[in-house]
Amino acid sequence: MAWRAIAVGVALIATGSRDAAGQTFADPEVVDIAFEGNSAFSDGDLEDAILTAATRCRTFLFVFPFPLCPLTDWGVAHIREYLDEGELPLDVLRLRLYYRQRGFRSATVDTTVTRVEDRVRIQFDVVEGEPTRIRTLEVSGAEDLLDSAAVSQDLPITVGDRLDLVTLGDAERRLAERLRKDGYVQAQVLREYFIPTDTRQADVILRVVEGPRVRVGEVRIVGSGEVGDGVISELLRFRSGDWFQEDRIVESQRSLYGLQALRWANIASEPRADTDTLIDLRVEVAPAPKRSIQAGAGLQTDECVQAQASLTYRNFLGDARILRFTGRISNLLASELQGEFPCTDVSANPVYQELNYLLEVGFEQPVFSDGRNNLRASVFGERETVPDLYVRNAVGGQISFSRRLQRTMQLTLGYQPALTSFAEESADIYFCVNYGVCDPEDIEVLTDARWLSPITGLWTFDRTDNPFAATRGWYLAVELEQAGDLTLSDYQYTRGTIDGAAFQRLSPTIVGGVHLRTGGILPYSGNIFEGDITTDAIVHPQKRFFAGGPQSVRGFGLNLLGPTVLVLEEDDCEGFATFEECVQNIPPTTYNERPLGGNAVFEGSVEARFQAGRRWSIAAFVDFGQVWETVDDRAALVATPGAGVRFRSPVGPLRLDVGYNPTGTKLKDVVVLLDDGSIQEVPFPVPYDPFTYDNPSALTELWRRLRLQFSIGEAF
Repeated sequence: MAWRAIAVGVALIATGSRDAAGQTFADPEVVDIAFEGNSAFSDGDLEDAILTAATRCRTFLFVFPFPLCPLTDWGVAHIREYLDEGELPLDVLRLRLYYRQRGFRSATVDTTVTRVEDRVRIQFDVVEGEPTRIRTLEVSGAEDLLDSAAVSQDLPITVGDRLDLVTLGDAERRLAERLRKDGYVQAQVLREYFIPTDTRQADVILRVVEGPRVRVGEVRIVGSGEVGDGVISELLRFRSGDWFQEDRIVESQRSLYGLQALRWANIASEPRADTDTLIDLRVEVAPAPKRSIQAGAGLQTDECVQAQASLTYRNFLGDARILRFTGRISNLLASELQGEFPCTDVSANPVYQELNYLLEVGFEQPVFSDGRNNLRASVFGERETVPDLYVRNAVGGQISFSRRLQRTMQLTLGYQPALTSFAEESADIYFCVNYGVCDPEDIEVLTDARWLSPITGLWTFDRTDNPFAATRGWYLAVELEQAGDLTLSDYQYTRGTIDGAAFQRLSPTIVGGVHLRTGGILPYSGNIFEGDITTDAIVHPQKRFFAGGPQSVRGFGLNLLGPTVLVLEEDDCEGFATFEECVQNIPPTTYNERPLGGNAVFEGSVEARFQAGRRWSIAAFVDFGQVWETVDDRAALVATPGAGVRFRSPVGPLRLDVGYNPTGTKLKDVVVLLDDGSIQEVPFPVPYDPFTYDNPSALTELWRRLRLQFSIGEAF
């Protein structure tokens, strides 16, 4: 240990560390670390490069909304850090090395230590100096294998950049990966750089040694059991004799992991002693248990308390087939909580508070004729609620065929016939206002069971790094639906949507994201009524476009962005001579605003997500969008800013967002529900402003405009 004591002593002399108070204390608490003179790198980057740390708040929740850290000095709220006298000079050396590796070869670092009793503040004084820059950059070797233009575009460093050895190492790895993907598994990239005396310029050479090109030798499958070697072989993207390509190995590994009949999978290469141009591959798998039961529960503002359970039979009838029984219930406690958190988006109407359910039996053949094909089929019965819009009862099924076109691209074709009906007094407003069918007998005919049977096509391209909480990459999904006589559907239409998002890590703790969705529906004129009742181009409310809510424009309540109607009960107008007089005198809070949806939608979000701990993060966002009755409408887009917190749980991010609604007075149609069950429309629209109708204080108005959204999973 003597050598370390000497090194520490030399470092102390070289760095010129000084104690502003000239006193010594045992293990003083580090209350602040500051950096002075750094411009190329942030304080956070430099803090990550050293071991000395300052006392900090245990979680951002102890700053807001529980201000324990700024208001108290309790140990429970803080993580205490103390000065290690031996580590401080080593941190100076670490910072010098950090700068040197990134091109600042003459950078110097000094420290100022200020002690007050048992506390210490540390300042690192940095003089960065001028960086050494790359004068020439040459890739030498394997010229016949590497496209020079593609290589230049792919390299993360170029002429004029700092001589950043970290980034240069990344360039070496990228070049080697390019060659390994084409079978040159022994490829190496050697780095050379020369810095002429008395200059701050470097000549860099990346010398490529490709080695021999390698083919796949013997492929051995171990442990497939009842799943069978044939299924495993179909999922592999290589065969004996193919050129060895690492990306195909990775793609095959992902395919095996996606096979639910397997518990574990691994592909290992085994170089051969007799030749350097063949590599054997060993594919090891372990079948999953034949049966499993999963259960879970959750909360959501529009479905209250939810519970779900599933029973899965794996390798059903062999060939990795899956048979699954699923049961789900929601709206638990909705009638008891009556709109209180977390059921704030559940309607006050009792018909929307009843228990929802889903019973489904699903079958899946993950390898259908080809390892890239998947076949699914299911039958189901359900009761589904969309608050203040409809309650749908349905029995039906679906069958779909998926093909993986590339590792990140998939095409799915499906047919989804369902016999759907609506619960009494749930969809009457929708059909009356949108299509002029207001008579109770006519509505009853329309809400009877009808076939909704579209053919669907879905193309997806996903290049994100994480399907649940992406930090980089992008995805795009395009979906088309067609329903008509040929599909045996009473509802007839063409519908299309485009949905995409992009993500970028802006710093080690910040991720930026952008999301856009647009869609339109073209309904066909037809008669799905019985007898003499006719109307034009009725769209099933399940296929109508809606916006607003926890997964959409978060400054609005669920589905309340776009066309809506104000609803009154007949008793709400008691004491007024006419309904016209009533609507001119009652406050906006008397109305129940109900969504109508539209035939076109455009919406999006811009969001920044800040990591605030191992499990906690916060987000700031601006959502925008609009729903139009037709594509010819000209209603302006609405933007709603907001912020929220996320907690990373085993079931996904638990998300609490607050959106701000900036809208002013709007003219809205009004309908009155009469005691006999019929609907009467008020002949003129009324001005509707639930935020400023009574000249509230600024704080009251702000509170009214805020919308609380709670959900599981990221908004996009």
